[in-house]
Amino acid sequence: MKNTTLVNTVSLAIFGFSMAVMPLHAAEHNHASHSKIEAHADHMLEGYNVVASALYKDDLATAKKAAAGIVKHDKKSSLAAPAKELSNAKTIAEARKSFNALSAAAIKIAETEKGYKVAHCPMANGNKGGDWLQKNSDKTVNNPYFGAMMAHCGSFKK
Repeated sequence: MKNTTLVNTVSLAIFGFSMAVMPLHAAEHNHASHSKIEAHADHMLEGYNVVASALYKDDLATAKKAAAGIVKHDKKSSLAAPAKELSNAKTIAEARKSFNALSAAAIKIAETEKGYKVAHCPMANGNKGGDWLQKNSDKTVNNPYFGAMMAHCGSFKK
């Protein structure tokens, strides 16, 4: 009994209380938490993908609705502020301007997710360039910054 108490005390001192009382199935718990995080990221990126596709098709209403859905799903996400701005856009040009910040946040999230690649258009954002995500399965660039006007302008980054 004394040895057990000593081990528990040392465990508390070294690893902190949470480690000492961690359940035996902590690995399963951590895996489940990681799966929830992945599912959340996937859901947010799917919403982003709907926005990008709508802008590519010059469909402001769908882009705004999808952006509002991102905000509704997680108001604290890094996607929330630019998505809210995009959902309030009055014109497709305003939406595309907000899309740049939305894309930057989505690209950071996608760094830890599989299934996406980054596309780039050098003419977007007043020739400053703009990046966005597309699914790995996409064979052609679908430019959300210019839509039908320059639908396939850009290239995939390596």
